[in-house]
Amino acid sequence: MARLSQMGPLISVVTPCRNMARFLPQCIASVLNQDYPNVEYLIIDGGSTDSSVSIITSHAHRLAYWVSEPDSGQSHAINKGLERATGDLVCWLNADDYFLPGAFRAVGDAYTKNADAPFYFGDGVRVDEMGATKAGFFPDGVVRFSEQALLKGLNYILQPSAFISRRRLEAIGSLDETLHYGMDSDLWMRLATCGRPVPIQAKLSASREYASTKTSTGSFDRIEELRRISHRHTGLSMTPGALCYLFDELLKHANDHPELFSTDFTKRLVDLWATTSREFERFGARPDGFPLRDDQ
Repeated sequence: MARLSQMGPLISVVTPCRNMARFLPQCIASVLNQDYPNVEYLIIDGGSTDSSVSIITSHAHRLAYWVSEPDSGQSHAINKGLERATGDLVCWLNADDYFLPGAFRAVGDAYTKNADAPFYFGDGVRVDEMGATKAGFFPDGVVRFSEQALLKGLNYILQPSAFISRRRLEAIGSLDETLHYGMDSDLWMRLATCGRPVPIQAKLSASREYASTKTSTGSFDRIEELRRISHRHTGLSMTPGALCYLFDELLKHANDHPELFSTDFTKRLVDLWATTSREFERFGARPDGFPLRDDQ
């Protein structure tokens, strides 16, 4: 706690990277250009063959640590960084995402007011491949936390806008390296058992959405992993949230294969998706998965 003083909590940022040279400069700049004095930045490169390493080395004098070597996937790379991080707060920022100005100040203020929370999370923006803003993340601009909405609905935590208490993380363990798509969902659920997370009413990050992201390409493997995570934490083989993830993927598949699925089938699937999402209200969430109210 001594590091708090007038500088605020030490914030450790881990960036996992592999062949992301086209996005990496903006990502790095968004960390190093924050108006905040107490930052530790670590970059874990997975053995890139593009110009990523030369970009990283050009900033080496401002990094607490960096390495370029093969790893076992994203979760492993992040954990390698988290193991070296010494901050009061830790987070990871994927190389294709970036922080918004003032993010660390807002997070530092939230931590100073409540240093016992397991994690702190804020709003953000969705951007396209070129970085143009598509929409805000929280649809009404109000950040709320509901454990039941997270467990039984959809993951509404914007990962690059989430900052974790290192003390709490050490108590529950880092990312599950057997998970490839929903490791963040699993982590938020585990951390929420340690106490109430703190919502921050500010836009902290930009999440880049484009066709080749893991979320877009994971298909039914991703859906099954999300269902297993939900089962792990609720004991339920199927939840309304897991079912909606499945319907969403089925709809994409049907639209991609009109030779297999009729327009009548896709229409009925859309109706069933909508009917199921209305069940979210039973545990305090909107049809889009965002909480209607905060846990008390």
